[in-house]
Amino acid sequence: MKIGIFTDAYSPTTSGVVTSIRMLEQEMKKRGHEVYVFAPSKSEPNENQNLYMLKSMPLIVAKQYKNRVAAFYSRDIAKKIKEIGLDIVHTQSEFSLGAFGKIIARKYDIPFIHTYHTMWEDYMHYIIPIKGTRNIYPKRFARNLSRSFVRKAECIITPSKKTEKYLRYKCKIKNKPIYIIPTGIDIKPFSKDNFTLEEKNKLKESLGINKDDKVILFLGRIAEEKSIDLIMNNMPTVFRNLPNTKFLICGVGPALEKLKEQAKKLNIEDNVIFTGKIPWEDVPKYYNLGDVFVNASVTETQGLTFIEAMASSLPVVAKFAPNLSEFIKHNENGFLVKRDNDFAKSVISVLTNENLRNKLVENGLKTAQKYSIEEFGDKLELLYTEIIQSYKIKKNFENSIEKKNQLQKIYKTIADKLKALTKVIK
Repeated sequence: MKIGIFTDAYSPTTSGVVTSIRMLEQEMKKRGHEVYVFAPSKSEPNENQNLYMLKSMPLIVAKQYKNRVAAFYSRDIAKKIKEIGLDIVHTQSEFSLGAFGKIIARKYDIPFIHTYHTMWEDYMHYIIPIKGTRNIYPKRFARNLSRSFVRKAECIITPSKKTEKYLRYKCKIKNKPIYIIPTGIDIKPFSKDNFTLEEKNKLKESLGINKDDKVILFLGRIAEEKSIDLIMNNMPTVFRNLPNTKFLICGVGPALEKLKEQAKKLNIEDNVIFTGKIPWEDVPKYYNLGDVFVNASVTETQGLTFIEAMASSLPVVAKFAPNLSEFIKHNENGFLVKRDNDFAKSVISVLTNENLRNKLVENGLKTAQKYSIEEFGDKLELLYTEIIQSYKIKKNFENSIEKKNQLQKIYKTIADKLKALTKVIK
C-alpha cells in the first residue's frame, strides 16, 4: 500500500501525536508499505523517509508551543501525490495539513480516514483566553470543528474509549464508524536490561543526583494541562519524609518558568531538577533513572508516557482519569490518585514498600507488552485494507438505502476483526 500521512505536528516537536505518527510510519515501512508524510516546513526528516513539506509560518496564538501553521494547498506537492498514486489518506490533525489531506482525497478520489488525537476544548484557553460562563463558546467551536472535519471521512480512529465517547456524545458524531486503536510502542528500547548501573550513575552525576538518591520522574511536555504544579505542591511532604529524593522534570514547554518559580516559593529548588529538552533517542535513558513515574494530567487521550514508564519497569502514580483507568488498575499495575493531596502519600508508599513496588513493576510490564507496536500495526494494516476495499464496493450501489445497509455490515465486520486482534487487559 501507498499510505499518505497528513499532519500539522511533526519532529522536532515533542508530543504524543508525533510519537504516534513515528510509530505508525516505522511499523508500516517495516511491513513493506510505502509511507509518505506531509508536514509543515521546518520539520526534521528521518533517515530513508518520504517527507514533503508545505510552506509554513509560526503560529501566532499559543506561540509558546512553537508550532507552525502551513498553507492549505501546494500545487507542486499535489502533482507529486498524483504521480505517487496514494491508496489511502490518513489525516492526523484538523487544521491546515488535515485540510490538505481532505482536498487531496477528494481531488484524486482516494479514501480518507482520520485519527482524532486531541480533545481541543481542553486546550482552547491557549487560543481564545475566555473565562467564566462565556468559556462555553470556544468549547462549542472546538466541537463543531471536530464534527465538520470528519463528516466525509470513511472512519475515525481514537486512541481511547474516553475520546470515542467525547466524539459520540459531546461532538454528536452519528452514523460514522469510530474504531478505538491505542497507539503501540516499541517497548524494547525501554528495557532496564539495555542500561548498565555504571551508565545510570554517570547520567545521575551529570544531573547533580547522588547515586543513592531516589528519583521521582516526570517526562513530557511542560504545559499547564499536565498539572505538574499539583505534583510540585506535594513534593515538600515527600522530601520531609525522604530527604535523599529528587524530583526530575524532563522536557520543555510554556509552563517551565512558572514551575521553577513554584519550586523556589516552596523552598525545594535544591531537590527539583529540570533537564530541558531531551533528544528522542535518549528518552529511554532518562526513564531508567526513575524510581517512580508521576503524572497528574487528566486531559490525555491515551497517555503514551505511562506505557513507556511501565515498559521501563517504573511504577506509575497518576491522577485518576477515565482513559487511564482503561489500562491502569489501582494498586495492581499502578496508583490512581483521586485526591490531590494523596499524591505524596502514594509516592512515599511506592518508594518505601519494596513488595508493593515489585508488584506494580511486574504487572506494569505485562500491561506495556499488550500495547505493542506489532498489535498497533496489525490493526492499522487491517483497517487500511478493509477501508480501501469498502470504498471501491460502495461505488457499485445506486440505491442509497442498500448502500447504507451494506456499509453498516462492512463496518461491523471491521469492528469484529479489530476486536479479534485485541489483547484483553486483565
